[in-house]
Amino acid sequence: MRIHSPVALPLAAIFALSLPGSATAGADEFTLALSEADFYADIPDVVSATRMPQKLTEAPASISIIDREMIRASGAINIPDLFRLVPGFQAYHVNSNKFGVTYHGASDDHPRRLEVMVDGRSVYLPLLSTVDWNSLGLALDDIERIEVVRGSSVPAYGSNAFLGAINIVTRSPYSESGATLKLLGGSHDTRRVEGRFGTSLGSSQTRVSVGHDQNDGSERFRDGARGQYLNLSSSLAPTIADTLSLQAGFTDGYAYRGDLDSTDKPIVKREHRSNYQYLRWDHLRDIDNEIRVSAYHNYLNLSTPTATVADLVQYEGLPAGLAAALLAQNPDFRLDNEHGRAELYDLELQHTYRLLPERASLLWGLGYRHETASSEVLLQDRGRIEEDRWRLFGNLELSPSESLTLNLGSMVETSTTSSSGARLSPRAALNFRPDRQSVFRVAYSQAYRMPSLLEENSQFTIFDPSGNVMDRVTIPNTELGPERIRTSEVGYYRAFTSLNGHFDARIFREEVEQVVDSYRIPAADIDSRIRQQYNGTAWQNDGLEFQLRLQPASRLWFLLNYAYVNTTDFIHDEGPADDGLVRARLPQTPLHTASALLNLSLPARWELSLAQYYVDEVQWDEGGFRDSYNRTDLRLGKSIALGPDHNLQGALIMQNFLGNEYSEFYEFNRFDRRTYLQLTLDF
Repeated sequence: MRIHSPVALPLAAIFALSLPGSATAGADEFTLALSEADFYADIPDVVSATRMPQKLTEAPASISIIDREMIRASGAINIPDLFRLVPGFQAYHVNSNKFGVTYHGASDDHPRRLEVMVDGRSVYLPLLSTVDWNSLGLALDDIERIEVVRGSSVPAYGSNAFLGAINIVTRSPYSESGATLKLLGGSHDTRRVEGRFGTSLGSSQTRVSVGHDQNDGSERFRDGARGQYLNLSSSLAPTIADTLSLQAGFTDGYAYRGDLDSTDKPIVKREHRSNYQYLRWDHLRDIDNEIRVSAYHNYLNLSTPTATVADLVQYEGLPAGLAAALLAQNPDFRLDNEHGRAELYDLELQHTYRLLPERASLLWGLGYRHETASSEVLLQDRGRIEEDRWRLFGNLELSPSESLTLNLGSMVETSTTSSSGARLSPRAALNFRPDRQSVFRVAYSQAYRMPSLLEENSQFTIFDPSGNVMDRVTIPNTELGPERIRTSEVGYYRAFTSLNGHFDARIFREEVEQVVDSYRIPAADIDSRIRQQYNGTAWQNDGLEFQLRLQPASRLWFLLNYAYVNTTDFIHDEGPADDGLVRARLPQTPLHTASALLNLSLPARWELSLAQYYVDEVQWDEGGFRDSYNRTDLRLGKSIALGPDHNLQGALIMQNFLGNEYSEFYEFNRFDRRTYLQLTLDF
């Protein structure tokens, strides 16, 4: 077992630059200190399973790494598309500019059981109980790698990591200098401009990235989007033992929303404005003792227009007079409910300590999170609602011999939204390494997901023209309890040194219980029922997934992913006002999913890559039943050296280039052939 400090590389780089010698020599040492090979050796180092740096052969979970080479070869033009390259994951367009990412299916248009982080900062929204990819404000070129924990990671990251965790690691300011300009244009009248600039300021290194992106959406719905962002990332090492990292940014823009299960439903412009600030201090007390303190703040404001009389006449079929009277009593009524404001404050202390050299390491930490939300649509007169969460977490890594690693992790979490008090989420994993290149792993975990602010407080009432209650659509439920998942798994990982690749397989059973979902109760209103959130859904997943990546030649590498997920015993309690207990008959998760990516480097600095995706038939909640589909993407790239420090790269990207048009999530959300041209200038 090797212990690595997260701050060791930047400290080493700074120390190297401070040594006597020429500036060129220092820069060369600096580049070597932070090359991609440090992260992607024969067996990669990861941090996302336990928060402590480990080899994949020591981690208690299966982890997929999406590196910069994969990002470029995939031809993806947005981040959610990248997760099609992770076994067991489903990524989909809800409409042209609304995305969903889930693990093992069983989801709707707001996937809410995955923790998504950027450099450890959660971007999960308390208002919508999901991730809004439009307001993320992050370019693909800003990403160093993405670590995806396949399986519940609540013991490391808390409730939101119920089914898994995604940590997007951005490029260190120390890893690049100079400037980059990137242009992209193509289908749906897509126009994108991105720029990055890195420079040293005294003893610090800073990167600034800006971007503007817009498209017109599909021809049928004109569900386009427009947005711009500005991000700042800076790192400072005032001493050899301390590193300060600062990140900040903002985004604003709009994206049109709509349920595309019909051609006559409204398409609504939803504006967004967000900002964040993130400060982290890493202190290396000695080679075996490190402390990290982090704090961040997220803010998001979503705005949709109030409905008009013409809207109610067109989409609800109401007479104009009645529509005007209803709007007078319901002035905040909107045709899309993604409207409101949310803020999140998070403070955390983390301590990593090596107890015995090469044999035992302990990581523990304490965190506090405060969330607020308000919405005239989703919460109505409940005003500004709040949630407080405390978490105490830890992971003990023991290596009694060279061939054995035992990870024991847990998190105690309490939330003011849960009626059942604090919950303990434990995980245990034993790794056996018959040799240095392979490992067998057995693991078990039990984890809880606390109800979100929206799930507990959702409220929507419609008043008639006289001001009396006409319909209570949703009401709050302050008695919600946490969801629970119990996971058993057997894993195998093998590194192939001669082929610069690996094979990773996982056999699992997931028992998901007490899931929060809609529940209908009798009422005296017009439709005689009210929707309320209730712990009334359960299912079981049994399956197998694997990933194979090989590089049989210096100019050729390929990636193959496959997942078989059999979702059984899917039972949903629809409540006494509907059908009561209902067992799903259609597949809530695609039974088979697969993806493949092949990359070939050609003479004269040409590059060709092909990606193939297959998703089996599935019944999406809200989206309906979708048939299976195949999609093939192609990327042809060319790089031209313009000078010692100048490089021009061009790429032709064709998504679904065979033209196998298919419906994605909604019936009328058709994914056709799409073509893009991309130019990147480094100078």
